[in-house]
Amino acid sequence: MRKSYCLLVLLFIEVAIAEPQWYNSSDGRQYLIESAAKYNWFRANHECSRRNLQLVEIQSESKNQALVKLLKSIFGTSTSLWLGGNDQFNSEISTNRPFYWSASGKGMTYSYWYPGEPNNERNQENCVQTFAYSPDFQWNDVTCTNQYGFICEDQHAHNKYYSTLREKRQHVMKAIKKFSESMQHEKEKVLEMVHRTRNLIAKNNKEVEEFLAALESKSSHNGGSDEAENKQEMKKVPTETNEHINELYEKLENSTPKIANRISQEQFEVERKIEDILGNIHF
Repeated sequence: MRKSYCLLVLLFIEVAIAEPQWYNSSDGRQYLIESAAKYNWFRANHECSRRNLQLVEIQSESKNQALVKLLKSIFGTSTSLWLGGNDQFNSEISTNRPFYWSASGKGMTYSYWYPGEPNNERNQENCVQTFAYSPDFQWNDVTCTNQYGFICEDQHAHNKYYSTLREKRQHVMKAIKKFSESMQHEKEKVLEMVHRTRNLIAKNNKEVEEFLAALESKSSHNGGSDEAENKQEMKKVPTETNEHINELYEKLENSTPKIANRISQEQFEVERKIEDILGNIHF
C-alpha cells in the first residue's frame, strides 16, 4: 500500500513538473513554453489552442530579440521548439517557397533562418522550429512529425476582438450614464413642476375662499336672496373646479415616481444584460 502511494506521489510530481510554464519577456509579452520534446507540430498547435493560445508568431526583429533573450535565460543554449510557421504543407521542392503563420494566415514578413535554411530536405520539411544547432535559436524548416517542445502566446485575433469589444462597452456604458443623468434631471424637473402646481392650486383656493367670504359678507349686509343664491352657485363652481384640479394633481404626483421608477428599472435591466453578455464572453 505504501509503495503504491509513493508511486502515485511521484507520478503526480512528475506530471506537475511536466506542465508547460509561463514566462515574461523583456518587452512585456508572456509565453507558455513546453520544454519536453514529445510533441509533433500538429499536437503542439493543439496544446496551444486548447488553452485559448496560439503557437508563437514572430513578425518583427524586436519581438524576436526579446524572445531569444528569454529562451537563453531559460535553456542557456539553443534547443528545438515549435513555432507557428509553416509553408502551408507545400509539396513543391523549391527552397524559396513562402512561409506563413498558422494562427493569422499572414505571410512571413520577418524571418530569422539559420544559414542555409529553409532547405526543404527530402521535400518533407513543412514546419518551423528553433534550431538546436544554432547558437541563437535561429529557425529551421523540419518535418512536422518530429517531436519537440513548443512556445505558445496569447491569440492575436482574440486580443484585438476583446479590445474592440471593451471599447464598445465603454461607449455603451457612457451612453447609458448620460441617459440616466438626463432622466434624473427630467424627473427632478417634473417633480418641481408638480410641487409648483400644487402651491399655485393652494394659493388659488385661498384667494377663491377669501373672495367668497367677502362676497358673503357683502350679501348679508344687503339682505338680497338672489345675491345669496348667486353666491352659492359661484362657490359651487370653483369648488368643483378645484376638486378636478386636485384630482389631476394627485394622479400626476402618483404617476410621476412610477414613470421615473419604471424608466430606472428598464435602464438597470439594459445595464445588467450588457454586463451579462460581456461576462459570458470567453477568450
